[in-house]
Amino acid sequence: MKLKRHPEHSLLSRPHWLVEDFNKKTFTNATPCFRRFLPLLLCPLSIGWGFSAHRKIIDVAIQHVPEPLHNFLKTNRDWLVEHALDADLRKHSVIGERERHYIDLDEFRNQHSGMECMPPANWKHAVSEFGEATLREHGIGPWNVQWQFNKLIEAFRLKDKDRILRCTADLAHYVSDLHVPLHTTKNYNGALTGQLGIHALWETQIPELKMDAFNLSRPLNSPIYNPACADSIWSVVLDSHECLILVFGAERETMTEIGEVNAFSFAERGRVRQKVRSEQFLLRYYLKLDGQVERRMVDSIQACAIFWYTAWVQAGQPQLPAEESEKRRFCATIEWLMN
Repeated sequence: MKLKRHPEHSLLSRPHWLVEDFNKKTFTNATPCFRRFLPLLLCPLSIGWGFSAHRKIIDVAIQHVPEPLHNFLKTNRDWLVEHALDADLRKHSVIGERERHYIDLDEFRNQHSGMECMPPANWKHAVSEFGEATLREHGIGPWNVQWQFNKLIEAFRLKDKDRILRCTADLAHYVSDLHVPLHTTKNYNGALTGQLGIHALWETQIPELKMDAFNLSRPLNSPIYNPACADSIWSVVLDSHECLILVFGAERETMTEIGEVNAFSFAERGRVRQKVRSEQFLLRYYLKLDGQVERRMVDSIQACAIFWYTAWVQAGQPQLPAEESEKRRFCATIEWLMN
């Protein structure tokens, strides 16, 4: 079913990896310091595009950005790539973080017709229509991208290097997450259709298997400066949502063709042994998707570059801050994580 666009849209997560055997007593009896940093150890089990994909998106996006911003981002490339997953780390320790990564579009319905609809792009109007608690329950991804974009503009204006880098990495993460179809539905992990694990299958297993063969450095599809990019995130979300028919349909067809016996295997991720789709399943599912994962990843990369560059231009194209010492950057990072 196609969603009805809300009149405000002129431009048109929540990944979970289940760990069943976690010992709650271990966490309860741990020291406060250990409890605080335990989520950082578990983070690989609940991330978006996956470690390698999120980092690759930032790395390639830097290539699209014109000078002088390109040189600034390239100089700080290692830091940005390393911190590509910071937003996912915060899901475990920051209240309200998880809802920033997704939006369940299929939970929004017109009050009169009962049909699925796009919520208002304006946050105040959306709160008035649905209530803030409902919005946060179903995800605030698109509004959060708009807020993060404004934060990056302000960071550029202040010429605050630490803030610029943090906002750059976070904005890229949130924008990329909304290019993932399963970040736009309440059936984000296939629980409602008997397709558990489809989230990791699409956004982590497929990229890990095939990303080296992806052509990610394609020419930009649109101008690098887009003053309407913050509003265009709603088009991104709608495009992602419309991908779901193929995401679920191809998985169902693949399962039918090879059977459950051949569909699963076990993989070691850190110290966790997980049941995942087999390589035989992955290859067949990948072919049925007909390049969908690669296309969404390319679109993510290009969107990140456009958001970054547009934020810098809208900040007045300020002179970019000079390189700081590694010690200063390390201290700033620790301070940010602790606060």
